[in-house]
Order: sequence, then C-alpha cells, then structure tokens
Amino acid sequence: MQKILCIRFSSIGDILLTTPIVRVLKAQFPQAEIHIATKASFAQLWDGNPHVNQVHGFDGNLLKFASALRKEGFDRVYDLHKNLRSHALCLLLGKFPKQIDKYTSERKAFVKTKINTLPGHLVDRNLTSLGLSSDGQGLDYFIPATSRVEPASFGITRPYVLFAMGAAHQTKVLSYPKMIELVDSIPHPVVLIGDDWDAKLGYRLATLFPEKIINLCSKTSIAQSASLIQQAAMVITHDSSMMHVAAALKHPKLFTIWGSTHPGLGFTPYQTPFTAIENTNLACRPCSTQGSNVCPLGHFNCMNSLDLSAIKNAAQAL
Repeated sequence: MQKILCIRFSSIGDILLTTPIVRVLKAQFPQAEIHIATKASFAQLWDGNPHVNQVHGFDGNLLKFASALRKEGFDRVYDLHKNLRSHALCLLLGKFPKQIDKYTSERKAFVKTKINTLPGHLVDRNLTSLGLSSDGQGLDYFIPATSRVEPASFGITRPYVLFAMGAAHQTKVLSYPKMIELVDSIPHPVVLIGDDWDAKLGYRLATLFPEKIINLCSKTSIAQSASLIQQAAMVITHDSSMMHVAAALKHPKLFTIWGSTHPGLGFTPYQTPFTAIENTNLACRPCSTQGSNVCPLGHFNCMNSLDLSAIKNAAQAL
C-alpha cells in the first residue's frame, strides 16, 4: 500500500489551511495511507479526520523524528511548510518532496507597493503549486465528541455572540477602546475566547460589562472553543487561527476584523461566506504580510478608526 507523508509543523490556522490538500490527496489516491508530520502540540487538530491514517507528533528532536518516520517507508512526501526545519526533515528522510509555493516576493511586493499580484486564495495557490485542484469543499475540522460543550454549563444563555479576542500579532487586534465599543454595541451575551494574554483584557471587559461578558479566555481547549463557535449565533474574529476554525465549521454569520494585514494576501476564510471589517481608506495597508506588534507609523488607524457599524447592526438583528 502506498504511503504519503504531509509535513506541516505549525500553527493552528496554517494547519487548517492544509486540510483541503490532504482531502484532495486522499481522493486522488484512495488506497494510500495519508500520514501527517506536525508539532506534537498541534496533533489534536487532526483528531477525527477521516482522510488521515496516522499523525506523527514532533517533540523537538529532529534526528529522532526522522529516524522514526524513515521506518514507515513513505512513497511520496509533500512539504506543506517549506521552512528550514521541513527542508532538513526531507533531507533526513532521503526524499525529494513536492513543495508549496509561498509567493514570498509577491507578498512582500504587495506590502511595499500596495499592488496585489497574488493569484487568489492561499489554499488555491498551494493546491496549484502541487499540481492539484480544489474540490470546492473548504477546510476541515472535526470536533471530538468528548470536547463538545453545552453553553449552559458555562452559564451562557442563547443567543450569544462569540468574540475570539486574540491574534498572533498586536497590529491584527482591536485596541482596548475599540473592544469596549464593540461589546457595548452588542445587545446579547458576549462569550470571549483566547489565550492567557487575552484573558487579561477579557477580565477588564468583564469588569465593565458584568451582565454581558462571559470570559472563557484560557479556560477552553481548541476543540471546546470550536464547539462554542459552532453554537454561537454570530462569530467575530480577527485575522487569526479562530477565523479559520470558524471557516472550517462553515459558520453562517462570520465577521472578520482586519488591521495591518489585508484580505488580498489570501488568508481569508476559505470557501465560506464572511463579512470583512476593514478600513479601506488607508494608503498604508497592508503594512505587513503576517502582522507585527507595533504600528510602523505610530497611529494604528487601521484599527483605531475602524467602523464597527456592520457588526452592531448584525448583532442587533439577531
């Protein structure tokens, strides 16, 4: 039986963006075993995926990891990360992989010149670079039965709006005053999810809006957060991993907030409807391909002057 290895070490959103590739490969090679190489901490993202036979978790020792993978005898290797570590792993496996094209120069040119020459969505670019075609089914994420949560167990009444507070970089996140404005405009319970960093702002928002905010930052796993996303009447995210989780779950009322990055870079929710909230009147956007922690011009107008009325109107119409 043929064995195929797909390499993507991190992170949450980027891994979910590879799921259409894995599904297309399984359809093209239905008798093959599909294996995934990823960081051990992200192996859970593949739980329940019917297109994957085995997940191999990387714990930091590349030589040991490669030695274990060599025993599998892979016939094909797909490098879906294309960084120094994935290059080294392929060399250690003695395999010449098929690799994605990251379009690095085009992305940098978009930031520098504000002229976008990128050919469509990241997923479609990746599929094309591997000689594959989209099946039109979007992203995959399967919530394990043991991680499905009942909102009432957290004291959540319905309908509720879920706000995924965080992102990898600060210029992709609403400022605290704009978060206050956002929460104040929503006439429903607002559930906050995020990590330990987000929990600090979540605590402050819960202090200001004690009757409205349910702060679950750092209190739920990825899968539990996904379960809460799935059951929300409306979901608000930044350009972040939770945006891609919501996209994988095909949430019908998804609002995405954009700051220093830009939907034109190709990282939008894939093949699912969404509303982009962005300041389209700024000549400085995008100022980064993946976000940064400081506004290069010092004004942060991409977020500070953002019009949130579309979110307010949608929330009031629930």
